[in-house]
Amino acid sequence: MSHPEQSQQMSVAKGNCLEMLRLILDGEATEEEKKNFIDKHLETCMPCYRTYHLEMAIRDLLKSKCGNHEAPAELIENIKRMIGTVR
Repeated sequence: MSHPEQSQQMSVAKGNCLEMLRLILDGEATEEEKKNFIDKHLETCMPCYRTYHLEMAIRDLLKSKCGNHEAPAELIENIKRMIGTVR
């Protein structure tokens, strides 16, 4: 059986992994953080490896299906007008 301390340490580490994955995927991690995590951590942590590659595949799919679409000109003008009236 594991001790409560070990479970707590594992959940903290898991939380740190998930946070770092989010930072990397959202483009908010530094180049050094990204390199260390991808080059070192993903080599030894299969859950993070799978999650990273799944998220990348989902993001690539969304970009290919949803990308390159411009908002209608009328919508853009309405938003600009609304922003102008807020000031």
